[in-house]
Amino acid sequence: MQRETGWVKPTTAVIATAKKKGMRSTVTMLAALTLMLMLLSSCGFVADGPFGWIYTDTKVPVYMGTAPTGSKNGRACIHSFFGAISIGDGSIETAMKDAGLKGVYTINKENLSVLGTYTRQCTLVTGD
Repeated sequence: MQRETGWVKPTTAVIATAKKKGMRSTVTMLAALTLMLMLLSSCGFVADGPFGWIYTDTKVPVYMGTAPTGSKNGRACIHSFFGAISIGDGSIETAMKDAGLKGVYTINKENLSVLGTYTRQCTLVTGD
């Protein structure tokens, strides 16, 4: 460092190192903030029943007919990724076709969510 009229003028190497450290800490802080927002915002979440921000695995009743249960089970699911892409068919008709049902006795919804990044909602039917 050079001394000039009462103050110390940093050399070019010192300035470059300080800028590099400042830039690195800024990038690190922005990355941490982005990760925190993604994890805590639950971009995708299931809407039926209670859900947890970190993990959800629930089954919610929707309908119960005259018989307590059936001999066949059908399932139809919808999948969502980061709350941005959602694919699938979770309809009762698709769940009935899955098991080859003619009549439905019970209908339930099954919900799965992991950190809001992946969610799945399935329609579960039982009948004959």
